Amino acid sequence: MKVTATVSQNWLALFLIIIFIAVGIATLEVISPPENSKFCMIDSDCACGKSNATGECFYGNKNFVNTSEQCPDFCAGIGGNLEIKCINSECRQVKKGNLKTQP
Repeated sequence: MKVTATVSQNWLALFLIIIFIAVGIATLEVISPPENSKFCMIDSDCACGKSNATGECFYGNKNFVNTSEQCPDFCAGIGGNLEIKCINSECRQVKKGNLKTQP
């Protein structure tokens, strides 16, 4: 009878370990940043150039931008008065020195 109780306890322990691992993996997936072309955490996460997907002028997360192909008027503005900033976890184009987003 003592052997049966030990086996049952081992199965219970194994079951609980599997549950904890599964919950841990699910939690890791939730914490991972989204696959969003505009997502950022800091200004250096953002870039401007041509979209890797379309080849069109684009600003957003640096992983989605080909910075070796520039679009100067699009990225910096004709007067050079625009920059790309991370605002509320999103790459946005703003006037230099101003956090107001451009239309």
